[in-house]
Amino acid sequence: MQASTFPRLKFILIDDTKSMELMANQISNASIVALDLEGNGRHRYPERICLIQLAVNNSIYIIDPLKKLDMSPICDLIENPLIEKVMHSVSYDVRCLKREWGIKINNLFDPAIAASFVGIKKTGLGSVIEEVLGINIDKSKKLQRSDWTIRPLSNESLLYAANDVAHLISLRMTLKKRLQDMGRYEWALEEFQRQVSATFKSSNPEIDFLAVKGSGKVDPKKIPVLRSLSKLRIKYAVFRAAPLYRILNDKTLVDLANADHSIPLNLDGLGAFAFQPLKSELLNAIRKGSKSKPFKLPQNKKRPVMKPIQKKRLELLKSWRSKIGKELNIDPSLVWHAASLERIARDAKLTKNELNSPEVRVWQVQNFQTNLAEFISENGINE
Repeated sequence: MQASTFPRLKFILIDDTKSMELMANQISNASIVALDLEGNGRHRYPERICLIQLAVNNSIYIIDPLKKLDMSPICDLIENPLIEKVMHSVSYDVRCLKREWGIKINNLFDPAIAASFVGIKKTGLGSVIEEVLGINIDKSKKLQRSDWTIRPLSNESLLYAANDVAHLISLRMTLKKRLQDMGRYEWALEEFQRQVSATFKSSNPEIDFLAVKGSGKVDPKKIPVLRSLSKLRIKYAVFRAAPLYRILNDKTLVDLANADHSIPLNLDGLGAFAFQPLKSELLNAIRKGSKSKPFKLPQNKKRPVMKPIQKKRLELLKSWRSKIGKELNIDPSLVWHAASLERIARDAKLTKNELNSPEVRVWQVQNFQTNLAEFISENGINE
């Protein structure tokens, strides 16, 4: 167990079994903890959690999961509904924890969401801490983009990581009181629960090509080639522990898939794939895709083009939403979901159905249903 000291900040590095056991004992009675993760998605494939930062009982721990530690104490803590977890902009962490260890966060407070409900416009961690607590923390973009896989980590990197959790509990105390004073705490709670309940698709080499930017522009007959090239890219990304874009970027995949495969391809500029033996493997992937059965792409249901009267209704509904947002000093997007407003604009008779639509929150219905119904009636939107 190594304790490191920086100006006004101390942390304990957890990188062996003994220090993990000591930490587990020290946090066993915690009722609230601050958590953050650092991953290596910018630099490696597949992405992994490289650090877990934990602030609890006036101590900061930096846990190194790459040391093959028993992570069950952390997993148990994250899933324990009796312990409140303070995590900023949690969607990335939700996805990582589900992918890495199959766990779900229970009992969340997200200061980014809370900040948006009390009228704070800039909800990045540094901005919120500065506005709410008057503290300026180092959010160096260079460190933010670091390859957190590399060991040993520099003191500068560890300080950056520790800073991410050092003020979260104080931030939560202040923001929670503001939410309660404004009568908006229940609003935030519903959003917290939505965040931790979000679902994410697992990686699947057979269909991952659908996420390639520009895949919609590929000739349907050549989709199997794109799939074959995408699988090759994933294979070498795993082999080289490199991000997908460093193997072959999306534009290159699309261009190769759409190319005329009856003539020799110009592979200049493709790095190692322009030379043997990878050149042969790339060409084999293209040939294999060309001989594959057609791939039936999932059909996205296209919405009918809005009629002029419907567009006018939508503009009116958006003006209502903007007015409410201005009155409450919150972003209008928090007042009512845009997709729901569009459906109402297309057919206002379905407004009651919208109260139960997946996008609409309980707190929105409770606070804005009557106002919305009156606005629809007064402006003839339901005619």
